[in-house]
Amino acid sequence: MTPIKLPTLGYFKNGNGWLGSSGLLRFQIEKPQDQAVEVVLWQGPFSRPYAQELSRRSFPLTDEGLNALLGHLSSKAREMEEHPPFTSVQTTAYYQEKKAQELSGETGE
Repeated sequence: MTPIKLPTLGYFKNGNGWLGSSGLLRFQIEKPQDQAVEVVLWQGPFSRPYAQELSRRSFPLTDEGLNALLGHLSSKAREMEEHPPFTSVQTTAYYQEKKAQELSGETGE
């Protein structure tokens, strides 16, 4: 598993988001809103549009908030490596379903 590293607080305060991974964990820290950042988690190997969202959580846009976010991500990465929520067959089937919807013009919503 790759250790998770995040940009500095200033990076997020400048309105930037961030994508990352560690082992099976994939995450996106969305652009800050209302002095908070929201992180979305899913299981790899596929990108967010082709994977089932596992959780979403907000953290304050402070040094303490980013430290808590990093701890949360590290914990979830270890947990996912030990107990993956989905098998590779399940993740591939979900990808194929989403890709088929995309190609047929369906939104799936």
